[in-house]
Amino acid sequence: MLIAVIDIGSSIIKYKIYEYDNNTIEPVIIHDERKGLITYRKKGKLTDEGLNILLETLKEYKKFSEKLGVDKTCCVATASLRSIDNSSEVLETVKRELDLEIKILSGIEEAKHSFNSIKWIDIPEDEGILVDIGGGSSEVSIFENKTPLEQKSIPMGVLNIYENYVSLLLPTKKEQEEIIRKVRLKIRELNFIETSKTYLYGIGKTIVTLKRLFEHLNIETEENTINIKDIDNILNKLSENTKENFKPLLQVDSERVHTIIPSLLIIKSLALEFKLEKIFVCNVTLQDGIILDILEKNNKE
Repeated sequence: MLIAVIDIGSSIIKYKIYEYDNNTIEPVIIHDERKGLITYRKKGKLTDEGLNILLETLKEYKKFSEKLGVDKTCCVATASLRSIDNSSEVLETVKRELDLEIKILSGIEEAKHSFNSIKWIDIPEDEGILVDIGGGSSEVSIFENKTPLEQKSIPMGVLNIYENYVSLLLPTKKEQEEIIRKVRLKIRELNFIETSKTYLYGIGKTIVTLKRLFEHLNIETEENTINIKDIDNILNKLSENTKENFKPLLQVDSERVHTIIPSLLIIKSLALEFKLEKIFVCNVTLQDGIILDILEKNNKE
């Protein structure tokens, strides 16, 4: 059985096919299209151009699924459509044009799926804070004994931070300070329980890219683990908009060159609020959590 999971994000529209056989699930095809839907907005609405980009991308994914004989498709959207005023019209258009239903995840639903994804891997401790940093929001789960205590969505992601607070390509020291202040304020407004943890568990490609940056800059890391204290070294080193600073970011991931530093600032904000010491890089995604939820529901039925 082949199951496709499409994740319509603020920055990337992700497509992943899983093969399910004899109670075993394996990802077999992964394809992403960086479309930056969050940038196609006007007066709080997705523009016609943005809608056409979404339709064309989903049309290609649907054709691919049909060629491969995919049995089931689950299509979800996060802050990309959750935070626009014309989401109903967008869903109706996609349904009419492509006969494809999109489920818009609430921030809490997204956080729950993100947390579910770590069932795929082993983690160093049974407690900590998990984050999935997206383009338009960052989902956070506080957990103990591998059980979530609190799950919330911070309405700040790497793309809306870049759009709203960065004047050039890299945030200056003053802009870095303002971003951290804003993110910490949003965290406090959500009234998380007071706690301190050692590990921040990061899922998604943003976190994987950060690990590659640390390695590229020859900053010592343990296997899949980054020391929080080393973040300041990078922020200080890359706070000026010079070709010398652009180069390592371009070498690590040219498509994320403008969002790598905002992701570090989100992590630093979380670290300050929850007294975190280490980042554990989880090479899993929101889609991995969604597929497990789908299979769990099917088994119950």
